[in-house]
Amino acid sequence: MSEGSPRTSASDGWERLDPRTIGTEPFSIAVKAAIPALAGVIGFGQAIGFGYAIPIVLLGVVVAGAIPWATTTYRVTATHLEIRRGLLRRQTVTARLDRVRSVELEADVFHRVLGVVKVSVGTGVDEGGLALDSLDVQVAERLRGALLHGEHEAAAGAVATAGYPSPSQPGRVIVGLDWSWLRFAPLNIANLAVALGALGALASQFDTVVEGRRAEEAWRWLRASDVPLLLALVAAGGLLLWVPAACVGYLVRWSGLSVTREQGKDGPTLRRVHGLLTQRATTIEEARIRGAVMRRRALVGLAGGAELVVLTMGLETNETHLLPSAPRAVADATMIDVLGEGDAVTAPTSAHGWSARRRTHLRNLRKALLATAVAAIAAWRFDAVTIWLPSGVLVIGLLVALLLAELRYRRLGHALTARYLISCTGTTTAARTALEIDGIIGWRIHQSFFDRRLGLAQLTATTAAGTERVVVPDVPLDEAIAVVSRATPWLVAEFAR
Repeated sequence: MSEGSPRTSASDGWERLDPRTIGTEPFSIAVKAAIPALAGVIGFGQAIGFGYAIPIVLLGVVVAGAIPWATTTYRVTATHLEIRRGLLRRQTVTARLDRVRSVELEADVFHRVLGVVKVSVGTGVDEGGLALDSLDVQVAERLRGALLHGEHEAAAGAVATAGYPSPSQPGRVIVGLDWSWLRFAPLNIANLAVALGALGALASQFDTVVEGRRAEEAWRWLRASDVPLLLALVAAGGLLLWVPAACVGYLVRWSGLSVTREQGKDGPTLRRVHGLLTQRATTIEEARIRGAVMRRRALVGLAGGAELVVLTMGLETNETHLLPSAPRAVADATMIDVLGEGDAVTAPTSAHGWSARRRTHLRNLRKALLATAVAAIAAWRFDAVTIWLPSGVLVIGLLVALLLAELRYRRLGHALTARYLISCTGTTTAARTALEIDGIIGWRIHQSFFDRRLGLAQLTATTAAGTERVVVPDVPLDEAIAVVSRATPWLVAEFAR
């Protein structure tokens, strides 16, 4: 056992959580049950007086926080991790060590102040039961080493001796956060949409907090003012607020990011650490990684950035965000390092031909015509709207539709390398998905009535990783059949007889 890490041993190798759990649990309970606790204070206060109610509720929270420490024990044997918990209803959760696929260490601000972390063990089955909150930081690190890096016998012996074994070799850092990446934070439109949605929700309650007469006066003032100038000022003010807010949010989530490769008991593992206030350290066996997705979102992509997600299997979350918005060269190098093949990133893709191009244009033209029809109905329904509205919508809609359709087609493609199936898709967000051929468990070739007329097909590779499928859309039928035959000849051999 490491110095300064108090642990209470029970018989037969059973051990309790860190005594500091008594401090972390009441805080967690208070945060999660703030409203019920407040209701209890008010209810008791009205009945017996607030001078007695507040201490009683606080005592109840402390007792509730002490129960997990008093009733939870765990141990590591030669073959299993075992956890016992419960006061009135006792429960024992067991996981075989050779089924452990990931270990996550999580510490919010309060945990970090007390020097403890929450340990979550992933096996692909019943993830929620395999969590220990809280353990000393050094004890948790050694437990992680025992579960992912140490031999089973060494892990079992460590419980009864001086502590858990650590990895025998230090890990190699693949990539770490660079402060220059902050330039991509304000360009993430997805986060901006969330912020605008929150503002919209607040604005919808405007009439409930402002008198109707004042709202009408404000509306008349707005109509009498220089609207374009006001809109420009509002946009400038919003931009000035959004840039620092986006940068702060990026730092809070990704500060201290590092991705490290370590040697595990059954092969190499990837460990990702990040977080400023709440720090998370997730370790995944590389054998569970079946591919990756590189996404270049609209403005981030134009600025030369991309983000990287790895596709895993057998875990509670089968898509792990490995890199936030970062330079494209960094994302490329990291994806090559993780997948072990340069062609998965650099191999050129095959275009899908004139039929796929015509389909993308027709789909977007239909949307533009639909928007024009809605504008025409609005112009007819409301006298205040002139005929220029549908005309403007038609012209602008056609230009935007043709531009986005051509962009979508140019980003559409597929490739087959020695180890991976590549699918490129996207309009405003370009995505390059690389799925390991050994991770493909089946295929689906689907043709609608219109697909058959154009000679196209929707090719889907089914897998146990990620979202459990990778789609190659609008691919010529003969090419879809050729991809299936070249990638997995053993799956189609019986149909070729």
